[in-house]
Amino acid sequence: MSRLPRASLPPLLVLLLLAGCRHPGAALDRHAETLATEITEQRTQMAAAAPAPLSWPEAVVRLREHNLELQQQHAAIAAAEERRRQVVRDLMPGAALTGNLTKSLGELGRLDGDDTAIALHAFFNLPGLLQWQMRQYAAELEVIRARWALELKERELTVRLRELFLRSALLEQRRTNLTRAGAWQPGGNLAGGLLDATPPALEREAVLWSLRREADELQSAAGKLLGDATVRWQLQAGALPAFDYAARASGWPQAEHFGRLHRRLQAAEIEAMRLRERGVRLQYWPDLTLNLSSPPLYQRAGGREGSFSTDQIFISLGTSLNLDLRGRVAGQLREARREAALHARLLREQNALLLQQLEQAATALALNDRQLRLTEVRLDALRNLSGSTHPTRARDNLERLLALDQQRAGLLLERTRLEALFWILDETQWPPT
Repeated sequence: MSRLPRASLPPLLVLLLLAGCRHPGAALDRHAETLATEITEQRTQMAAAAPAPLSWPEAVVRLREHNLELQQQHAAIAAAEERRRQVVRDLMPGAALTGNLTKSLGELGRLDGDDTAIALHAFFNLPGLLQWQMRQYAAELEVIRARWALELKERELTVRLRELFLRSALLEQRRTNLTRAGAWQPGGNLAGGLLDATPPALEREAVLWSLRREADELQSAAGKLLGDATVRWQLQAGALPAFDYAARASGWPQAEHFGRLHRRLQAAEIEAMRLRERGVRLQYWPDLTLNLSSPPLYQRAGGREGSFSTDQIFISLGTSLNLDLRGRVAGQLREARREAALHARLLREQNALLLQQLEQAATALALNDRQLRLTEVRLDALRNLSGSTHPTRARDNLERLLALDQQRAGLLLERTRLEALFWILDETQWPPT
């Protein structure tokens, strides 16, 4: 009995068949091991990290260069610019290289040049002129919106960074005051156990733990803003940006330079909604397209090379008009108009709320300014009395000083947060120095 001829499959085909039989578990295990190694290295680096002093100007520079949110915004700008360039590149002629293998299944083991065909084609397509113009306009608008969004994000993060610097300075001041107050705590500490601890010692220990937790929170926030949580950042307050919005806050909304970026972003949103409606309306217009196709620029089949002929070049010019008998375009147009009207109402509401917030912040800033001045006067008076030689009186004065200093810290933080809204909208303060 004769045996049927066995066809030997090409090695490349065997590999292609086996490529899809692998389970992802092995790859996932490798990634998990790599991550475990990286986490171990990070833990070691964090444990051995030395304090890294950072001034305000240095922190602003590092924020812009290493913050992850800003890096994402830069990536969004790059993507928008790439899409804008692609709109133009779509007008360029295209080319395609094709390859074919023709052979019976039983003869796959005996391939030669006569069984293959290779061809190089060229083609050109000019899309609808109106649609292309709108795509180009939309791409440019997207780039502008992305750049303005980056600027707004930089302002928001810079405001948060300034607050971190202030909180860090106030924390160091509280630590210094607590150290001074410890000298006036009569007897008792936690070293001998809870039964030997006095209420003042217990209270001081609780405050110390509270300061520790606040310091840890500041480190986490600073690491996130500065783009590296493995470093022990030491924020040196130094000369932070100072403002006088408490005295002039009520007049800022009417200033020409106030809120320009806010208005630009809203204008971009309005234009985007208008562009969407326009895109829907263009579907009622006839669309004109131009296509050009050529025979293979190069062709080899059956061991023979083909020749290029201009007689086989075809040009087609076509037009089409959507009659919209099913009312789909009309429905899209109504939806776009409803969304545009709703968005316009939303912007008006946002502006009204913003004006309300500015008015409330101006009032709160004025009150905060008076309270802060009064607290400063009382603190100066207590500092002059802190030199008393009588232990009880000196301790009482110091406790009052600590309470007032805590009140002052709270007022400063409140003022910083109230100023943030004005600072973001104040074009004269950007970029910060």
